Amino acid sequence: MRKHIYIFVIIACAGLLAAFDQYTKSLAIEHLMGKQPIVLISGVFELSFTKNPGAAFGILNGNQMFLLIITIATLFALLIALLLGKLDNKAKMVKIACTLILAGGIGNLIDRISTGEVVDFFYFSLIDFPLFNMADSYVVVGASLMLIFYLFIYKEDKQPIKNLSEREGDATDEFENADTSSREDGGKA
Repeated sequence: MRKHIYIFVIIACAGLLAAFDQYTKSLAIEHLMGKQPIVLISGVFELSFTKNPGAAFGILNGNQMFLLIITIATLFALLIALLLGKLDNKAKMVKIACTLILAGGIGNLIDRISTGEVVDFFYFSLIDFPLFNMADSYVVVGASLMLIFYLFIYKEDKQPIKNLSEREGDATDEFENADTSSREDGGKA
């Protein structure tokens, strides 16, 4: 039962975050499309509207079908891992990362399916960073958390290896037991 609850919580949170992404994109369309950028911190950060037919930061422009297939395959793989319990015994950090990646994938997938383009509106003018949106942020933060976890936190559980004499004893015992049982059944030596 607990497994089903945590799967529901992850999917529900991913859905809520994807809905928030769609809400921010609708605000960008309403208040930014066809208008001057809104400068929040002069020379550093502004809200500016653009539509992106490619992946994050404009890569893979013009490859909508490829992007759809990759996004759907990734989301499907994450959902299967969740449903099969592959994340049950993982740290909360991994579950949060998966939730964010699901949310970002869903958010941008909705745009790609509905219009063929993704709405981007955050712009760091200080470093001339490509425009991005909430879904992109979710995916980047989720992937970063996953990398941090597996590179710096995760320790593989290793079972102690039996020494050679213990292994030989186990094998000898098994062989003797098998040989004895065949004699008890009337077998001849």
